[in-house]
Amino acid sequence: MTDFSPLASHSLGRMDRHGIHLGNAWEPPADAAGDWTRRFGRPSGVVAGDRVLLVCERPGEEAAVARPRLTLTLNGTSLATVDPVSARWEHDITPLLRERNDLVVKPEPAAAPPAVDRHGRASLPEAWGRWCVVIVPR
Repeated sequence: MTDFSPLASHSLGRMDRHGIHLGNAWEPPADAAGDWTRRFGRPSGVVAGDRVLLVCERPGEEAAVARPRLTLTLNGTSLATVDPVSARWEHDITPLLRERNDLVVKPEPAAAPPAVDRHGRASLPEAWGRWCVVIVPR
């Protein structure tokens, strides 16, 4: 899997880019036909002129056959569909951010519900990729 290290490179003073991994706090569906939800707060340190990107990096081409098509919404606004062949995807979510945000991922075909932790949360299946919010300073 591709490393996110370029997202956290630093310059003198302010960061060049900063990636916040969305990790394993996803709320999976109760059944196989449902949506996965990840709730997160507005990233701190974002100032006028900065961009905030939603980024997904997925395993190499050999894993493309295991990847589902993913339909995404953020705070009720449709973002895009991530095709199974896409290894990297990003979308500028700056104008859609709120203090509290709901990112919803709907896989096609649906996935079996995973084991969850004591809070009812789980990691996304590995083939779906690694997701992060990236702050890109002006």
